[in-house]
Amino acid sequence: MSATPAPNREAQLEAVLQAALYLLGARQDQMLTIDEWTDLARAVAACQERKTAEYLTDQDLEDIADRYALEWDEAIDGALPTLDDE
Repeated sequence: MSATPAPNREAQLEAVLQAALYLLGARQDQMLTIDEWTDLARAVAACQERKTAEYLTDQDLEDIADRYALEWDEAIDGALPTLDDE
């Protein structure tokens, strides 16, 4: 039985990151819940040393600020919009 070489860890992480980026695109098409989208955006942002908010749409950020009780750390996740009462 021949041993197959273990995949390169960097290649594995790149594959996971690419899949995550495709899923982030699916959220933009409203195919994932805001909780799922935010969790995924946080994971990708951490891998790329960016803010979660960079992977969310303006509408998602407004929804999080206005409607959803998601834990949000502006130092890690980025700023949420300030919503004015109309």
